[in-house]
Amino acid sequence: MLVAGIVTYNPDINRLAENLESISSQVDRIIVVDNGSTEWDSIAATVEHYSALSVRNATNLGIASALNQMATKALELGAKWLLTLDQDSVCSEGLVADYEKHVGETDVASMTCHITDRSFSYEEVPTEFVDFCITSGNYIDLSEWKRIGGFDEKLFIDKVDTDYCYRLRLDGKKILNVPTSGILHEVGKGTREHCFLGKKFVVFNHSAFRVYYITRNQVYVARKHRVTLGSARYYRCVRTAWTRIFVYLFYEKDKLAKLRQWIRGLRDGYAMAID
Repeated sequence: MLVAGIVTYNPDINRLAENLESISSQVDRIIVVDNGSTEWDSIAATVEHYSALSVRNATNLGIASALNQMATKALELGAKWLLTLDQDSVCSEGLVADYEKHVGETDVASMTCHITDRSFSYEEVPTEFVDFCITSGNYIDLSEWKRIGGFDEKLFIDKVDTDYCYRLRLDGKKILNVPTSGILHEVGKGTREHCFLGKKFVVFNHSAFRVYYITRNQVYVARKHRVTLGSARYYRCVRTAWTRIFVYLFYEKDKLAKLRQWIRGLRDGYAMAID
C-alpha cells in the first residue's frame, strides 16, 4: 500500500489540484488533512475529484499535529512508508518508484530528493546522506515514526522537520538523498534573494505570525538538542534566531509587528519546557 499525504491550510485550489494530479497515479491512496481552511467546500470538491481521503480539523492544529494524523491514518490503511507533501508542491513523475527502490536499505528511515523552488534558485550539493530534509517530498518509515513518538506537536509549524531529523539520527537512523528530479516547491511568494557586502542571503517576508514560531522554535529546538549539537553548533543555532532581527528591520515589511513577535518568540523559546 503506497500512501501520500498533503497538509492544507487555505490553499490555492489550482495548485492543490496540480499537486494531487502529479501524485495520484504514483500511489494507492492520498490523505489530505486540512487545518481549518475557510474555503472547505472547494477543497473537498478537489479532494473528492481525485478520490483522496480527507480529514478536516475545525481549527488550525499546526503542521505537526496534521502530519501525525496523516501518519496514523496511513498505518490504518496498511502503509509502511508515507510520502509527506506541502499543499503547493508538485511531484515529478516516478518519484515514489525511485524512493521504493531504496526501501529496506540498512538504517534508512527517511528519504528526500532534489527540491526545485519556484521563488529562487540555489545550488544543491548532491550527497548520498543528509543531516536534514524538509517535510515536503519526505518519504518516512512509519515504524520509525511510531518508535520515536511522531512529530513534536509543541512546535506547531516551524522546525517540525528539523526536530524530527534530529530525533531520527539520535536513534541511529539515516536520511537518504535519492538522486531524482523530485519536487517543485515554493517556500513563499514573498521570497527574494538579496546581497550585502558580496554575500547572498534569502529574505522570506514571512508574516509576523510566522516570525514568532520561527524564532521561538529555533531557540527551543536548539535547547532540546543541545547535547547532540555540542556547544559550538548550539550557539550558532541560537545566534541565528537573534541576528535574524536585522533582516526583519532592514529588508522586510511590517517591521514593528515582526519586532514584537521576534521578542515574544525569544522569550517563549527560552521558557518552553524540554520534554
